[in-house]
Amino acid sequence: MLEVACQVIMDRGFANTRVADVAAKLGVSTGLVHYHFTSKNQLLAEAFRHAAHADLERLQHEIAKATTALAKLDKIFKLYSPAEAEPGWMLWIDGWGEALRNDQLKKISQELDDEWKQALQTIINEGVTNGEFVCADPHGAAWRLAAILDGLAVQVTVHEGTISRSQLSSWVRTAACFELGLAPGAFAVKKK
Repeated sequence: MLEVACQVIMDRGFANTRVADVAAKLGVSTGLVHYHFTSKNQLLAEAFRHAAHADLERLQHEIAKATTALAKLDKIFKLYSPAEAEPGWMLWIDGWGEALRNDQLKKISQELDDEWKQALQTIINEGVTNGEFVCADPHGAAWRLAAILDGLAVQVTVHEGTISRSQLSSWVRTAACFELGLAPGAFAVKKK
């Protein structure tokens, strides 16, 4: 049900998604949807949580394959960045806007956003501990890097053509080199 709700939200947007739209796509009554979700706001919030958790699980799976903090950070940048035909960023951007009016979505959005930042901070801490990175403020660095990713991803997703995906990738990695005491181009040399 949540997977279908995500599809409907991607097609219609949070503001234009109705419980009836989700029910129709499922081929069930709106009553059945309301049996599982007490309100449209709860349905939207739980669909958002479902999609974001899928992204976080994919992130953890990919990070587990990497052997160095630098390689893990590179993977998180790839997964966090908007990719061709990746609808996830449209959902996040639309979700942030809807969170201004939906308290359930606001709470879930904040929790999930914090999880992404925590994943970044964990990798930065690992890199500092094993000597790969030099960073006096891993918490601040994680927030700053996430803010750069968020801002650039919005530009790529919403304002197509303002910057390219390769510029986004390059600029985020340049900022990471600065934040983590890495030589310029460190990601290009050690990608895994």
